[in-house]
Amino acid sequence: MTPLTFEQLVALGSLAVAVVTVALTIRRDKTTERERHATDEERHAARVAEQQVMTDKLDSIADMSKETRDTVREMSKQLSEHSRELARIETRIEEHDRRLSAIESRCDLHRTAGTD
Repeated sequence: MTPLTFEQLVALGSLAVAVVTVALTIRRDKTTERERHATDEERHAARVAEQQVMTDKLDSIADMSKETRDTVREMSKQLSEHSRELARIETRIEEHDRRLSAIESRCDLHRTAGTD
């Protein structure tokens, strides 16, 4: 076998360096891709968690608004009942005032009639 010349040794060394460079580049790209994938998963998990918190807050607000609406409806019913009761009481008071005025008129007539 013929001994390798200097140029052939340099070419062989360059080839070896090129192969090692390609291997290291592929390894680095795989590592970077794994890290990027992990980062994407973390971002996605953070987004999902944030959306869940927002959904929970919206549910809480919706529940509070339902409670408020129910309370307002109940108060409206009570207000209507109180208005009817007030109208009934006012009617009775007017009736009592009318009767009292009639009694006072009769008393005044009898008192006046008795002194003549």
